Amino acid sequence: MSTPVAPSRGASGIEAMFFRCAEEADGSARIASTAARLWSGVDAGLAPIIGQRGVTALYQRSVSIARTRFSWLPHGAEELRTGELRELQTALLAQPPMLAAAASAALLEIFSDLLTNLIGEALNERLLGSVWDKFSSGLAAQDTE
Repeated sequence: MSTPVAPSRGASGIEAMFFRCAEEADGSARIASTAARLWSGVDAGLAPIIGQRGVTALYQRSVSIARTRFSWLPHGAEELRTGELRELQTALLAQPPMLAAAASAALLEIFSDLLTNLIGEALNERLLGSVWDKFSSGLAAQDTE
């Protein structure tokens, strides 16, 4: 995998949040549900701007790249609009929490890097800043759903 661009402020906080989730008793389950909610937020923030197909294409490309390090990730054929990402959740649930956290963080970082390369860091932050802030604040990790 090529050297990634430095993640945005929010993406770094989300990485830390995934690793905090991994330390909980139900770490993999928490990571899987949080990842699904996070990707739903990404979809909601970007689809009006780049379209559903654009968001799905970026997600699928991100999964493809992440599979070079985490071969157990799904092939990325899912569309984000479902908000559930069953294949991703199933794959994360089957892994030890720290591995699930690492894969979730890497997938997000790759997505952020691809988006930044397409639209620039400032616009990426503007479009997804609220998503990053919500999840990196740890609120998602505290949800009890």
